[in-house]
Amino acid sequence: MNVQVKKVYRNSYLNIISALFKKLGLPQLIDHLVPVDPQCQTRVSDAVQAILYNVFDGRQALVHLEHWAQEVDCEKLIRPDLHPSWLNDDALARHLDRLYEAGIHNVISTCLIHIYRKEGLSLRAFHADTTDKTVYGAYESASLEALQITHGYNRHHRWQKQIGFGLVGNEDGIPFYDDVHDGNLPDKTWNPEVLSRVHEQLKQAKIEDEWIYVADSAAMTKETLAQTKAANAFLITRGPSSLRIVKTALAEADAEDTTWSDPFTLAERNGATYRVWETASTYEGHPVRLIVVESSALDQRKGKTLEKERTKEAELLREEQARWERHPFSCREDAEQALASLKASLRPRFHRVEAAVEEIVRLKKRRGRPKKGAEPEVETLYFLHLDVEFDQDAWEQARRKASRFVLVTTVPEEWKGQQMDAQEILKLYKGQISVEMNFAFLKDPFFTDEIYVKKPERVAVLGYLFLLALAIYRVFQRRVRQFITPEHPLKGPGGRKLTRPTGQAIFQLFQYVNVVLFKLPDGRIQRSLDRSLTPDQRRILQGLGMDESIYV
Repeated sequence: MNVQVKKVYRNSYLNIISALFKKLGLPQLIDHLVPVDPQCQTRVSDAVQAILYNVFDGRQALVHLEHWAQEVDCEKLIRPDLHPSWLNDDALARHLDRLYEAGIHNVISTCLIHIYRKEGLSLRAFHADTTDKTVYGAYESASLEALQITHGYNRHHRWQKQIGFGLVGNEDGIPFYDDVHDGNLPDKTWNPEVLSRVHEQLKQAKIEDEWIYVADSAAMTKETLAQTKAANAFLITRGPSSLRIVKTALAEADAEDTTWSDPFTLAERNGATYRVWETASTYEGHPVRLIVVESSALDQRKGKTLEKERTKEAELLREEQARWERHPFSCREDAEQALASLKASLRPRFHRVEAAVEEIVRLKKRRGRPKKGAEPEVETLYFLHLDVEFDQDAWEQARRKASRFVLVTTVPEEWKGQQMDAQEILKLYKGQISVEMNFAFLKDPFFTDEIYVKKPERVAVLGYLFLLALAIYRVFQRRVRQFITPEHPLKGPGGRKLTRPTGQAIFQLFQYVNVVLFKLPDGRIQRSLDRSLTPDQRRILQGLGMDESIYV
């Protein structure tokens, strides 16, 4: 029997992503939203899948995607009889243009609503935030409505050409709403706009229920509060320290008769403990709850700032000590006046300073040799003496105040039959880490490298496809974490136990799964794995409702 090896594909984990994408019914949905062009050999869903799988495999420029497609099993990943040469850069560019013309935001929004329905995800609370992505080159468009790729300051205050990503998702980081927006759109403008759009998206999904919008301090504006109410939502945000009501709340929390809660912990890696105290106020006519939170885990930036202030203050006091020890006064009255002025000017935060006038009697220096038998003359001088001691209590108090922040919320104390006390509000706010972790995906050069297209419209479509890839990645991670528990962990590299594995950690377990294509004597093609799957690999596939058939 003459069996020939026709091809060896290094598909690894791509077949899992492909199977999940198809199980969610996304290819059919995309082709429904952007109908198939009978003159094209490929469909829009083919192009979308090719770009997404390339993102997960280490993204390359569209001009190289045809070559990449020849190295993976496109017929298994995308659909039978699909030839890699059909995925050339011209065909992909045409499909990007068709997606834009069909309304890329609406296409992706419909896909996200579909994912939430298929996964049965909660619509109770959403976390929102924005980030930026640097782009290079000259972008030209005849449309004023196209994405504005402009210069602006990024999160690190660097001036660069950029676009913006906006995300609104659940605590698992699965986006429900996302957008690609102009590079200089401020968060204070974005928040009220996106509240209205999420509300419309919920109505599109025929959901009129109340929901909670969690965002960072840029959401603390009159416009956002008004739009939150109009969107049938409640707001949880961090109060900027410059606000009067926030300053008042912090001052009241520092009073001796303030009753703080007992310390408690949340399910966090740093194991921080918290205390909370709550009061009420109004802001721009809106009644709000103010929750002062004290954390045992001092914010790293604030901690560094305090250390710098303490060091600078200690150096200043040493300089003052040396200065006044070298500066004599001829009369006590002058010394007393200087002492009073010094005490008024010195306001140390982290040190105790005791200053006093010190009287010193010493021999009076004269020019030349003294006369024989002359009585030595003495003089009385006055110096300011400073005793400086580090104030441990003041330091601890400053650290404690620095570890406090204020949450502002319009959520009622009881909502949907649940007590929404200060601890529950803090727990919801801490879920903000989910959307921040998504930005790590969007900025990872492995997944989203530089954008090599010339038209802003195509930049926008690619940006939205990155966001769709993110949604698939988070769904995949969530599904795996449902059956990987501390009691039944996975075995990672080096024997490390994985109890809450990331998507990338799962990808690594399938890194060396290869598919061999055999050509049988009768001309038929048969696929086979180059080795047996490990028990952990089989467990993951079984937990996802899959088996070896996704490869062969």
